[in-house]
Amino acid sequence: MNKNIPETNEVHLLDYLIVLAKRIRLIIYSSALMTVLTYIILFILPNEYTSTARLLPTQQNMTIAGQIIDSMGISSISAAGAANSLGGMAALMMGTKSPGEIYVAILTSDPILDRIIERFNLREKFSKTYIEDIRKELSRQVNIAAEKEGLIIIEVTDEDPRLAAEMANAFTAELDNLLQEMSRKEANNYLVFIEKEREQSSMNLVKAEEVLRCFSENTSVLQIDAQTRGMLEYIANLRANIDAKEVQMKVLRQQVSPSSYDVKLLETELKGLKETLREIDSKSNQNNGAEVCLPTSKVPTLGLEYFRKVREAKYQEIIYQMYSKLAELARLDAARNVSMIQSVGQAIPPEKRSNKRLFPSIMVGFGTGLLMIFYVFFLELKQRMENSEGEKQRLARLLALLDEFMQPYKRSFTRLKNLLPFRKSSK
Repeated sequence: MNKNIPETNEVHLLDYLIVLAKRIRLIIYSSALMTVLTYIILFILPNEYTSTARLLPTQQNMTIAGQIIDSMGISSISAAGAANSLGGMAALMMGTKSPGEIYVAILTSDPILDRIIERFNLREKFSKTYIEDIRKELSRQVNIAAEKEGLIIIEVTDEDPRLAAEMANAFTAELDNLLQEMSRKEANNYLVFIEKEREQSSMNLVKAEEVLRCFSENTSVLQIDAQTRGMLEYIANLRANIDAKEVQMKVLRQQVSPSSYDVKLLETELKGLKETLREIDSKSNQNNGAEVCLPTSKVPTLGLEYFRKVREAKYQEIIYQMYSKLAELARLDAARNVSMIQSVGQAIPPEKRSNKRLFPSIMVGFGTGLLMIFYVFFLELKQRMENSEGEKQRLARLLALLDEFMQPYKRSFTRLKNLLPFRKSSK
């Protein structure tokens, strides 16, 4: 009766559980063995210790002159200064990178790594010949990253906890030394540029003062505002005296005879004042350049030209004073020797090892268990294919299709092999 029951290709969950149950011991024992072996290997390996240092990247320009120039709204004094400043490097090389990412890039760069290698003689410790291999070994022991809070974390892992702490602090010290070198180089570039501009501004100032002096000598202008004001006040007072004398003359003629001594004296004074006024007007029109008073007809033109020359001289004087102050600041930058790094926490030798044993062993055992499950299903599939004629036919059909698919590639490979000049000659 069993022969009359049709075979079905349905696969149930119990079938999978049966397959696992048949070789459950293999799965469990293999996973447990790999877990124990991994733990023993990790236990035999030397302990590792991780020491951590934290620092805060500076947000300001590295030089006093650069800070003043930034406050003035000038991005950089010169191209050389921008290329050697930290802000310039960010703009030219890294675009919109944050200061923390820039410091991380500097800390992981070859110059810093080479300084650490030379400082701790890591060539002998790692027993490597090439500097590239030593850098790779050192990079495996070092983890440098920027935290969300803006701090930079430097983690160094080594078998010696004291050496790990010293290397973490050495990264901070070498970064500080490198930034100081960059700062001094930037200050020297600022100083060279500023001294050149200061000399040019000094020449421009002398030239502007010489032009102002020549203008004053040619036009008899000493101080246009005070000189013009004095001239106008003198003319106004003179005309006021003439008007007052004329009124006094009218009153006196009504009181005394025209031939009296007082009338004659007043007429003489009035005539002298009018003659003086005529002489001033005549000199103003002639403008022979030798008078103390300026011609009133040319006061606006001379005043405008005078103020232009005074303005140019004042501008050149301000430029010269600015470059003189910046030159002094650049000299201070080139001479100062202060720390460029704000250390938040120095690295200290750790007491607790950082390499884990139990968790990696468990993960290895878990991975081994997954691999054994796949291996068990593969064994079951192989066994069924060996015992079932239908499965053998399906396997033969699959191999035939694969062989048909590979035929073009096999022919191409054969042609290529025949074209090779070093093929064996047929006997």
